[in-house]
Amino acid sequence: MSAVGSIAAVAGAARADARGRRARAPAPRGVRSGARAPTACRASTSDASETRVPVPIEADASADASPPTRRAVVSASLAGAASAFLVPALAAFAEDEDEDEDEDAAQAAIEASMKDVLKQQSGEQTFPRQTAFGSYGSGSGVMQASFEVSSLWSVIGKQETKSNDTNSVKSHEASWSSIIDPVNGKVVQGVYLFHSPKYATASIENLGKPENVSVAKALGLDNDDTYRRADMLGSARRVAKDGQVYYDWEMVASPPPKDCPSAVGCLYPDHIYLMSATVRGGDLYVLSVDAFPENWRQAGNSLRRLRGSFEVRPEDIAPLESKVETEATDAEVA
Repeated sequence: MSAVGSIAAVAGAARADARGRRARAPAPRGVRSGARAPTACRASTSDASETRVPVPIEADASADASPPTRRAVVSASLAGAASAFLVPALAAFAEDEDEDEDEDAAQAAIEASMKDVLKQQSGEQTFPRQTAFGSYGSGSGVMQASFEVSSLWSVIGKQETKSNDTNSVKSHEASWSSIIDPVNGKVVQGVYLFHSPKYATASIENLGKPENVSVAKALGLDNDDTYRRADMLGSARRVAKDGQVYYDWEMVASPPPKDCPSAVGCLYPDHIYLMSATVRGGDLYVLSVDAFPENWRQAGNSLRRLRGSFEVRPEDIAPLESKVETEATDAEVA
């Protein structure tokens, strides 16, 4: 209870005590129980009329038992109640102050710990690029493909291969085994990126609207049962900073019926594919991010950002973006 509340309670108790004392006070001698006290009349000199105002006659000061005055009752009650209530209330108030100091100290410790964590991780999130291809020399004819991943995530197990089969649909492939979020755990159970030379169309837009594309067949993935069974949840047309057009899709694949313990079990997906594709220089480039269903709800927006950062360029994208940023800064200074 606060100090103001304690004092208010003491005052209320004192008023109640005073009323009780007045109710129990003995009547003066010479006054019968139930009889009206004698009054004297004081004349009024009003011009309108003479009015008699009854005034109580003061009790004889020599009476053995005189009723206590209101001031005396209240003063005595407050004096007694203060020792019973006010002192413990003040002690409780002091304890509250001690508790507040303890809470402030705990909060200060938490903030200090948070500052240490932010200091260790620089307090900033960046998006470094994962790159593939474009490193086989200028005569390879394969452009650099890349995508961005949060610096707070761990990208694990990169592999990059080149096919020696000239008849192969895929001449270059790259894969990453998983992407780990330190808070939520695994968010990606595989990233797959490949290049197909001499594609059938000169632009991805020649396939029609992205929502009407038969994804597995158009991208040369129809030999993979998982992609072939996947259902399209969403699609979009995207234009990169350099004007290159990309098609983006979200695909969901449930387990095959033979692997489902029941019909209900087949309703839960085991693959959520975030895919992006473009045709550049007559070649097809495809990115497929196999999201982990258990952590899809927490990581979905970040994975869409990853898929939306997919780009294919004839030059190294990192120095090019640094150059553009420098030029913009110089222009602002000028």
